[in-house]
Amino acid sequence: MRMRPDVLATVALVSLFPLATPLQACCDDFWSCVGAVASGGLTCAVESLINSIRSLIENVSRLASTLGQQAADVVNLAKSELNGAANDLRNLAGQAEGDFNAAAQLAQSVVNEANRPQVMVPHVAPGVATAGARVGAAAVQPPGSRPAAAAAPKPGAATAIAPKPVAVGAAGMGTAVRVDQLPADPQEMLEALRRAKEAIDALRPDVTQPINQVRQFATQAEQQAASAATSAANIAQTALLGPLQSLGNMLTDLVNHPERIFDPSRIVDDAITQVTNQAVTTMTQVHDAVMQQAKATLDQAQRPIQDALDRAAVAKKIADAMQKVQRAKTKASCDALNGLIPRQRLDVRAFTTHVAGAAPAPGIAALNLGQHRTMALAPFNRTAASRLTAKTAGTQMGAKLKGPWQEFKRLQAAPPKVDPAARPRVDAEISRRFAGKSGPAAEAEKRAMLNEARARFAKDPALLRKVEAMLDNDPVIRGHLGGPQGPAVRER
Repeated sequence: MRMRPDVLATVALVSLFPLATPLQACCDDFWSCVGAVASGGLTCAVESLINSIRSLIENVSRLASTLGQQAADVVNLAKSELNGAANDLRNLAGQAEGDFNAAAQLAQSVVNEANRPQVMVPHVAPGVATAGARVGAAAVQPPGSRPAAAAAPKPGAATAIAPKPVAVGAAGMGTAVRVDQLPADPQEMLEALRRAKEAIDALRPDVTQPINQVRQFATQAEQQAASAATSAANIAQTALLGPLQSLGNMLTDLVNHPERIFDPSRIVDDAITQVTNQAVTTMTQVHDAVMQQAKATLDQAQRPIQDALDRAAVAKKIADAMQKVQRAKTKASCDALNGLIPRQRLDVRAFTTHVAGAAPAPGIAALNLGQHRTMALAPFNRTAASRLTAKTAGTQMGAKLKGPWQEFKRLQAAPPKVDPAARPRVDAEISRRFAGKSGPAAEAEKRAMLNEARARFAKDPALLRKVEAMLDNDPVIRGHLGGPQGPAVRER
C-alpha cells in the first residue's frame, strides 16, 4: 500500500530513535498517547513495524556472527555419523570373524574327538542278546574245556522259523529301531567329518579377505572425512555471509527511511526468500562436502561385510551339523552333513548359496542370509539420517528470518488502530492539568501544552497540526477556557 503524503512526516518521527536503542511501547507517556490518538493509531503501527524490522536485523546479525559455529556443528555431525557408521562396520566385521573362528574351533574339536580311540559298546534292546554277546558268552569257558556243540534237533521236533523283522534293524521282543536312529558307519562318519572340516578351512581366506577390506574402507573413509572438514566449514561463510550482510543493510535502510515501511521494495522480500532457501541448501552442501568422498569409500564395504557375515554363518551351520554327527553318530545325521558339502567343487558364492539353502538337519537352525543384508545396510542408514539433520539445521536458520518477516508483513497489512487505553489516558492527564484552573490560568496551561507539543513533534509538522487541532477541540480545555477560545490562545 502507498503512503499518503501527510503520513510521511508522521512516520519520520519514529525514525529518530537510535537503531541500537529499543523503541518504547506505544502510548507509554502522555505525549506518545496524544500522538497515537491524533494520528489514528498510525504512530503505533509504524512503531510496531520498526520494532519487527529491528528484531529481524538482530536475527540477521546473530546468524552472520554464528555462521561459523553453525557450519562447524554440521561438519561435526557429519564426521560423527560417518565415524559411527565406520565403527558399526568394524563391529560387524569383528562379529563375522568371531563367528567363523568359533565355527572352525568347533569343527577341529569334533574331528579330534572322532579320531580319538574309543571302546564301542553297541546299543542292545532290553532282553535281546546279540550274536556277538552269544559268542562272547561261549568264549568264556574253563581252561581245557571245549565249546559245546550245538544241540541237534530231536526227531520229529518242529524246526524253529526265524521271525520277520518289524523294522529296519529290528530286534526281538517286538522292539524296533527307527530309521533316523540307525548307527552311522564309523568310516563313513569320519570321512564326512573330514570333508566338512576341509570345507570350513577352505572358507577362511574367503572370510578373512572381505573382513580386511571392510576395516580398510572404514579407516580410509574416516581419514577422508577429517581431511574434508576444514574446506567444508568454509562453504557456509562463502555462500551465506555476503547475502546476510546485504540483507542486514537493506533492513537497516528500511528502518532509517520509515516512509518506505508500508511498501518496502520487492528486493527485500526476494532477499529474505533467497537467504532462507540458501541456508537449507548450504547446510546440506556442508554436510555433503564432508561425506561425499568418505561415503563413496564406505559404500564399497557393503558387499564385503555381507559376504563375510554370510560365509561365517555358513561355516557355523556346517560346524553345528558336524557336532550333531559327533553326538548322535547316526546315519541320518551323517547323511545330512554330507548333503551340506557338495561333491563337486563350487566357487565360494555358489558354495555359500548351496549350504544356506540345504535342508537343515534336526537340531540345526535354518539359515536366512537375508538378515545379513539388513545388518549390512544399518550403518549406512546413519549417513542418510545425518543429511536430513543437516537440512533441518538449515531450515531452522531460515526460520529465524522467515518467521519475523512474515510477522512484519502481517503487521504491515493490518489497518492502524488506536490503543484503547490512549484516549482515557489523554483525557485523564488533561483533566489533571486543568483542574481548578479557569481564565488566565487555563490559558497559560494551554500555551504550555502547545509549547511542549511543538518541541515534541517538531520533526513532524503534519502530526503537530493534528495535535494542535485535537487540543483546540478538547472539551475539557474548552470548558475551562469558557468556550471556543482555543485558536485565540494559540495566536497569542
